[in-house]
Amino acid sequence: MESGANKLRIVWICQFMNKNIQKSLGMDGNEEEYSPWNILGIEELRKKDDIELYVISPFNKILKNHSFSDNNIHYHCIKIGIPFMRRYWPYLKLSFWLNYYLFNLQVKRLVRRINPDLINLCGVENLFYSSSILGIKGYPILVTVQGFISLENENNSKEFSTRRRIQIEEKILRKLKYFGVQATFVEKYIKTFNPEAKMFWYHLPYTKANVFAPVPKEYDIVFFARMTKMKGIEDLIKAVSIAKDRKPEIKLCIIGRTYVNELNDLNRLIENLNLKDNIVFKGFIPTQKEMHLEVVKARISVLPTYNDTIPGTIVESMLLGVPVISYNTGGIPDLNIDGEHVILVEQGNIGKLANEIIELLSNNNKQQELAERAMKYALNEFDNANSVNLLIKAYKAVIKDFKNEH
Repeated sequence: MESGANKLRIVWICQFMNKNIQKSLGMDGNEEEYSPWNILGIEELRKKDDIELYVISPFNKILKNHSFSDNNIHYHCIKIGIPFMRRYWPYLKLSFWLNYYLFNLQVKRLVRRINPDLINLCGVENLFYSSSILGIKGYPILVTVQGFISLENENNSKEFSTRRRIQIEEKILRKLKYFGVQATFVEKYIKTFNPEAKMFWYHLPYTKANVFAPVPKEYDIVFFARMTKMKGIEDLIKAVSIAKDRKPEIKLCIIGRTYVNELNDLNRLIENLNLKDNIVFKGFIPTQKEMHLEVVKARISVLPTYNDTIPGTIVESMLLGVPVISYNTGGIPDLNIDGEHVILVEQGNIGKLANEIIELLSNNNKQQELAERAMKYALNEFDNANSVNLLIKAYKAVIKDFKNEH
């Protein structure tokens, strides 16, 4: 495939979903949105006259492969699952055993046709598409890290699918050379597998919510993330139980996806702690805009996560002007290098978490000062145009280094 003179040809291997892509693919429009950072990154690269971006992504709910272009963005949507049906194979383990061979083969052929200057693998934790990078040779490859499946503490390593995902993730970390990182702990973790790896700093793009008018507060606390132990939902519920002794009417809003077993466990915990009147479940909210409109109804945002790079929950809360409390873990401390933008609590210290919640809820001035300081920081640090410029700078450095070594 040819592109304009002096334009960088970049391949992204990633996944994403929103209403626009559903319409382009002739889907029913009822699919849930995911990976919004990829969509935002694509939109920023659309503005670049010197970039041709080729996006390769797996899709289950399409009948066959579909390719189309929009100016300098070229989409290659690859059908996975049962041919001519909008379904996965009934036995997903077969796909894991085969390392998504059919998808990976198609990626390899597309890369040869495109002949890019660089390939960007967006994330190492998703075997659905990340394993495809292991069969590609002869091109500079940058892996932009979003998280690590191997560090998710609620995963049962005895499950075949989890073990397989961890194996592929660690193989990528060992084999490849160039990595885009967002936090110091990510750099250190990669170095444990690959001491010779070269790191490039970047940021994922984030949605800037358009919430202009003051919104009446309906909740004291909001939690919006996966409802798992790793994200700290149980710790937060226990902290609310402690805080209830000093603030009996405390109200927690929980937004996010969970499964029946996990929800039953949470409901039992809530009932045992006598919190039924203090907690509201909103479930999964399908679009970011609708979710943000719910988030700003809370006075504070709390995410006691046990492992994360820089969570979207925290950055989005900062951008929305909702002050944040979180555990001092992963890449989150990096947010406070130039001042306190997030209140940090020792990981697992539920009593301290409850105290910080009560203190912040009891001090409107502190809420406002922290929210304003954090928003100012986030608007500067997580500017999407600047984030993509950092990525392009990394692309050029990787290409140069690759050419020098070959």
